[in-house]
Amino acid sequence: MRPTLEVADIFRRHGEAFRRSHGAHLGRIERRVMAAIELCRTPALGGHVEQCGDCGLVRCAYNSCRNRHCPKCQGLARAEWLEARQAELLPVPYYHVVFTLPPPVAEIAFQNKRAVYAILFHAAAEAMRDIAAEPRHLGAEIGAVAVLHTWGQTLQHHPHLHCIVPGGGLSPDQTRWVACRPGFFLPVRVLSRRFRTLFLARLQAAFVASELHFSGTLAALAAPNAFAERLDTLRAVECRVGGDVAIPTPHRPGRADFPHPVLHERDLLAAA
Repeated sequence: MRPTLEVADIFRRHGEAFRRSHGAHLGRIERRVMAAIELCRTPALGGHVEQCGDCGLVRCAYNSCRNRHCPKCQGLARAEWLEARQAELLPVPYYHVVFTLPPPVAEIAFQNKRAVYAILFHAAAEAMRDIAAEPRHLGAEIGAVAVLHTWGQTLQHHPHLHCIVPGGGLSPDQTRWVACRPGFFLPVRVLSRRFRTLFLARLQAAFVASELHFSGTLAALAAPNAFAERLDTLRAVECRVGGDVAIPTPHRPGRADFPHPVLHERDLLAAA
């Protein structure tokens, strides 16, 4: 059944006011997505006429925006993706780990999306694999599925990475399964510190390789000395890494990210 209220309805009613009051936080891509969702399946995108070959019923159908962020256009693709991921699930507990970029880093990411988001993926994956490989923590090689979210619930720029990780991994000799302790995957504070170290190292390498560009209020960071000072500041900034325990079950209606009913949740811990 069609819901009584859709994202498109909210955008049509309040989108223009939101863009006026939050214009500084919305880039070209975000504005394009909002416009696509507002116009999706409306006369503005044109349409076609469908007719039943049996009863002769005629119906006008408007065209879709086909934007990958549109909940109506991507519903089937999302369901198929979830079904494929569920087929890969192991019969073990899973953990939902979230890596969040703090605001001073998020503003750099806003002007360097491709470079910084790639760094986020690599740093998060490497941090989890490094800590999990240490015998005192898990002593195993792990895997994960990660999905990037760049907006928060209030449509503000809020880059963070959702990772679904099995509660264990393969032994170093690849011959057996090493399970983590019940209800505990990896020490969050240790993971947070490792993530921050790896992320900043990759960020500095990207700057040296001229992969980062700055404008507007961040234009001064294009100078090596200014960027070095910013990195020194970021080394003391919290990089939030949070986690909770999950178990593989069928997808819950209403959730568009991962099938993980929460069994236990720990407080978010930040690197000191």
